[in-house]
Amino acid sequence: MNSPLKKPCRSFFFIFSAQQLTVALLETLTQSTVITYDQLKTGMLRLFDDIDDIQLDVPNVYEQLQSLLKQLEEKKVLNHDIISNSPQKGRKRLISGEENPKPIK
Repeated sequence: MNSPLKKPCRSFFFIFSAQQLTVALLETLTQSTVITYDQLKTGMLRLFDDIDDIQLDVPNVYEQLQSLLKQLEEKKVLNHDIISNSPQKGRKRLISGEENPKPIK
């Protein structure tokens, strides 16, 4: 007799992006009312305020944020009132000096 416990077990691993996991987490937390919509809104607005500092470490943060907000809106986790307050791509930083510096010999 073959026991189901003696059969080899196969594990399947699914690879999710950090963004997908973030969307799933926020969706679960808001649906289960672990966090309220007002708390989520406050957190997002804080993120929007700090986005310029974050960009120093994550240069493509604006693109990532827009993608995250789009997914959260599609899942109906966020309403348009929060998304309409999202920052757009930051201004380019000016670099002092020549545009094409000459190589040092």
